[in-house]
Amino acid sequence: MKKSLIAAAVLGTAFTASAQVTLSGRATMEVGSWEATGATAGAASDFRARTRVADTGSRIAFAVNESLGGGLNAKVYCETGINIDNAGELGQSGAANSGSGFFGTREAHVGVGNATAEVRLGRQNVYWGNGPIEDVGANRVSGGVGGSVSAPSSGFVAVPAARLENTVQLVGGSALGGFAGSSIWFAHPNNAERTAAGKDAKQTAQGFTLRYVTGPFAAQIDMAQNKNTNNGVTTAATYAVTGAAGDTVTTKLGGATYDRTDKATKIGLAYTYAPGSKVYFVNTNVSHGFTDATANAAAPTTLGSTTLEGYRKQASNQIGVQHRMGALELHGQYAKVGNIKNAAGATVADTGATAYAVAARYELSKRTALTGSYNIIDNAAKNNLNISGGGQSAAATIGAGANLKVARVSIQHNF
Repeated sequence: MKKSLIAAAVLGTAFTASAQVTLSGRATMEVGSWEATGATAGAASDFRARTRVADTGSRIAFAVNESLGGGLNAKVYCETGINIDNAGELGQSGAANSGSGFFGTREAHVGVGNATAEVRLGRQNVYWGNGPIEDVGANRVSGGVGGSVSAPSSGFVAVPAARLENTVQLVGGSALGGFAGSSIWFAHPNNAERTAAGKDAKQTAQGFTLRYVTGPFAAQIDMAQNKNTNNGVTTAATYAVTGAAGDTVTTKLGGATYDRTDKATKIGLAYTYAPGSKVYFVNTNVSHGFTDATANAAAPTTLGSTTLEGYRKQASNQIGVQHRMGALELHGQYAKVGNIKNAAGATVADTGATAYAVAARYELSKRTALTGSYNIIDNAAKNNLNISGGGQSAAATIGAGANLKVARVSIQHNF
């Protein structure tokens, strides 16, 4: 529930009489068991069961909406992740957060628009959400595997963007009917902004979300590209890029200038068969590539800390169901991550994973709910896909081939 505030008293800023300021947020904590065993390297790489009490996506936000007349509005949104368990050491969800202690660690933007479209400038969510298709993460229950499959920190080939600074985004409004929420965006990430003198700040990111809802059917297509992530740096012999799973990609270019481009596409479909109940499907394809042809041709062969070379691509599929029975909501998810492929389409064996989740949400009121979930991620011998996304976080980086099991219950309060 959002509560109107007196701007001068709460924010110390004067607004016009027509401006509305609201404060909202979420406090959510879980207690559960976390373990990752069966690693390829043996028992020394296993994490035996341990109990966790952890924040799972708490945040606080303020918003400003001022009517400019003629249907035009000026808007401000500033959302900050907080950790109500380990606030002194860690950021949101038990994970390190470089922006901890500052406003806007999640999404923060200023915009102007009307019922047709709104232009937004600032740090914004792009590509990440599934909108009307699937909303299991921190918004519904404490635990799901959908975010683990498509989150920027999951798997061996991470997505190129999820929430980006320095972003300009055009978002469709209610006047677009079923296409409301569609958007197109462009970003000039911080790495490019801070490029050293004498170097070209070439890195750019761009993409779009095309969303359509009609009756019980919903569809969404997302595309993101992060181009020239190396900003044209010239290397003496090799250049190493550390990936999400701790892998290092080394291109042997002999002093050549090269750049890396990351791409991702996501397609989702959903059918709502009763109020609060639906079935859905999400397909994701992610790739990392280099301008150097030799590097692109080479196939990655192992994971973990082993040096790799070349282009890599990975796909995943997720199916799920959400079923509503009064105050009780049940969830089930299954996801399959395929093996990595090289530029020629050849696969690298034992680089996939399979994930499962069952969960329940019981609403004590419109704002407070109890949730419970059980997640399994079964990694192939060379992968170490971990729990992440949607307010979740892992207790540690797990070993390749580990079987991850997470059981937890949570209390969630929205205000």
